Amino acid sequence: MDSPSAIALVLLVALGTWLWMRRRPSHEAETQLRRICLGDEGQVERLIDAEIARAPGISRPEAASRAVRRYQRDNR
Repeated sequence: MDSPSAIALVLLVALGTWLWMRRRPSHEAETQLRRICLGDEGQVERLIDAEIARAPGISRPEAASRAVRRYQRDNR
């Protein structure tokens, strides 16, 4: 295997890993938010909706992540 092909392969694997890891925390944020709310789905939805109202156009995973950060900041 020549050097440019090896570099391209390493970059492709790194990009794939980065994309996979970037996508994963969004699901984890919503799971963490659900734990914070003690399983109360209504509260989870209200917190996510509140974050979306504060910043229209953000995705649901981003809203969940922001809600977790806001909770952590406000409850320390």
